[in-house]
Amino acid sequence: MGRMESIWGTDCLEFKPERWISEHGGIVHVPSFKFIAFNAGARTCLGKDITFVQMKIIAIAILWNYRVQVVEGHPVSPSISVILHMKHGLKLMRYSATSIL
Repeated sequence: MGRMESIWGTDCLEFKPERWISEHGGIVHVPSFKFIAFNAGARTCLGKDITFVQMKIIAIAILWNYRVQVVEGHPVSPSISVILHMKHGLKLMRYSATSIL
């Protein structure tokens, strides 16, 4: 379901984080029934909330301490699996935030 064109549109296979940001800069809320990984309703995954908190902490730590940039020419495509993995990984270049200042 996470990559179905009928649910997400013609660009469902593209990595587009901006699809979750509204025109006014807010978060676009999507019904949780579209995300099969955590299920929804009475059978929602018990670890869902802590997983989202952990993802936010990791993202903040990386963005706060490093400047990240995708390696030029590296193919970015998802691998078809139950868990979303990058087919070729995601190669990044990182620069220490202290060396930039």
